[in-house]
Amino acid sequence: MSVSNPPPHLKELLSNVSETASLLDIHASVGGTGPGRRRGIEVLNKSAIVLVVACWEAYVEDLAKTSLEFMIKHAADHHAFPDSVLERVASKNNGLKAWALAGDGWKQALSDNLAEVLAKTTGTLNTPRAAQVDELFAKTIGRKDISKTWRWSGRTSTQAVSALDSLVTLRGSIAHRVKHSASVRKQDVMNAFDLVGRLSIRSNNEIRAFIHSRVSRYPWDEMTYMATA
Repeated sequence: MSVSNPPPHLKELLSNVSETASLLDIHASVGGTGPGRRRGIEVLNKSAIVLVVACWEAYVEDLAKTSLEFMIKHAADHHAFPDSVLERVASKNNGLKAWALAGDGWKQALSDNLAEVLAKTTGTLNTPRAAQVDELFAKTIGRKDISKTWRWSGRTSTQAVSALDSLVTLRGSIAHRVKHSASVRKQDVMNAFDLVGRLSIRSNNEIRAFIHSRVSRYPWDEMTYMATA
């Protein structure tokens, strides 16, 4: 994946992905680049799958934090956030009327809400499937069903969700049973890189548009996905 002038959350993802891709360099160094299966170095492919999913997990959390921080900074008041988020936070602060008396307290309350959501979903976000990603953004900034926007030429959102969930399942199988029953090929790793790259760019752009709709300001530039060999 290659992008120019990325926002902080994408810059961090690119750095993490670059480090993970070094496993493929080792793969090529040890096994060569010609066709055919390499015996004894499949563990590199398995390790890369685990790390790619970890990159995605970290990216989702970073995007949620960056998005909330921008909205809090540039929102005129708490009304920039959808009622679903305000009601969730207000329920812990004596109802909606508390917002009118809170001054700038709403900013801290929303930040606390993000921390609480992340804490409660630590176990599930360690398996960052589409459902968990949807829940995180819906509960913290109010952007519902982000996974429904995960579509691009040749792949529907349903297919993208299925691919992500299959990747997370594979990661779990490898992590809990290093000797995974199915073979993990270099192409599986390349497909995982491509999937996470595309999901990240789609999410980045959709959250960007959502933030603009709430605070009338774009938080970062729109990004274009560029596959790399």
